[in-house]
Amino acid sequence: MRKTVKWLAASLLSLALVVPSVGAASAAAGQGSSQGTATFDSNAKAANTATTATFSDVPKNFWAKNEIDYLVQKGIIAGYKNGKFGVQDAIRRDHAAIILARALGVEKESAPNPGFKDVPTTHPAYKEIAVLTKYGAFSKAQYFNPTGKVTRAQMAKIIAEGFGFQPSYLVTFKDVPSSSQFYKYVSTLGSAGVAGGSNGNFMPNKILNRTEFSVFVARALEARFRTGIQVEIQGLQYQTDGRLKMSLMMYNNTPKTAFNIKAKYSLYAGRTLVAQTASARDYTGITIGANQKKAVTFYFAPSEIKNKATFKDTFLGYEHAWQYYQ
Repeated sequence: MRKTVKWLAASLLSLALVVPSVGAASAAAGQGSSQGTATFDSNAKAANTATTATFSDVPKNFWAKNEIDYLVQKGIIAGYKNGKFGVQDAIRRDHAAIILARALGVEKESAPNPGFKDVPTTHPAYKEIAVLTKYGAFSKAQYFNPTGKVTRAQMAKIIAEGFGFQPSYLVTFKDVPSSSQFYKYVSTLGSAGVAGGSNGNFMPNKILNRTEFSVFVARALEARFRTGIQVEIQGLQYQTDGRLKMSLMMYNNTPKTAFNIKAKYSLYAGRTLVAQTASARDYTGITIGANQKKAVTFYFAPSEIKNKATFKDTFLGYEHAWQYYQ
């Protein structure tokens, strides 16, 4: 259950160390920050260029088409036999369990019977519900209500627990007070760029549809879909001068042009720390337009390389801070 990601997230430093100071020349600028992890997958390019899914209710310009295509390509979600995806259909609890278990790669794991009276062992989603309950994504109770709907708050819990996101409270919402049982999960996903809100509100009781749930799962799986400044590793190469080169795709998934971008990175191969920035570093001269991406290059200095290792099971923990004009 994403144990490596959970362990890596726990090792990251505080984002407060990265946020740039705002001088007189940039007094009109706002500040943003984000953190997350990205994996290095040599097959990612092939997956990203695969044939897109075709659903009669998902046009080319549909706001979540990229996320839906991504999940379909990975075999995590499918549409209906009538050729539709069901973009406005409420996501059922048993369907959410199947999708989440596939996303986590645990759908075939064995698990003890969770004891829900309305989920017999013959239920189509029994195995997925059982394994997710074992890992804490679903809470034990008398009934599971498999055909019931999923609220945004409930989504926050099952995704935060399922993916093992490290609790973070950088982002909070006015309608989810600290006394709420979902406060930790909602704040954590908000801080990670997986979930957002509107006008400072999260709308915790709003029912999720299949499109929205797909977006949240895609964001949990892939940093490039998350809000804020995110990165995706395109390549890693040791240099003859002792440096380590990272080729990155940087995504500005915000509605504002980002500049004065600073970053801190920790690169791991398995549990081996390969390289770590000594302090926040500037992306000098890099400006990225709203909802745009840009290929960038980052070099770890020889003194920042801790262990020279082969790039297997590679993860990058990152913290970004940036400025934008109000």
